[in-house]
Amino acid sequence: MSPALTPIPPNKFRAILEKTGFRIERETEYNWTLFKIDSPRSVIVLPKKGELVSLTVMMGILDQIKMDIKTYFDLLRQVQN
Repeated sequence: MSPALTPIPPNKFRAILEKTGFRIERETEYNWTLFKIDSPRSVIVLPKKGELVSLTVMMGILDQIKMDIKTYFDLLRQVQN
């Protein structure tokens, strides 16, 4: 049984995306715009305000970039250490 996906802080979710090759292309007070040329979705806008990224946003991004749940949790462990 896989662990359940729970909201995480924006900086940790950004770090997960960066581990897959996304880079910050633009930053505003409220969002990061990340880019990866060879991704199924090459531009991701990630909110950076608030304590946690909502599950709706997280699941939408993971689905768009075709990241499976095992890869997500492997990367989450890496960014937490």
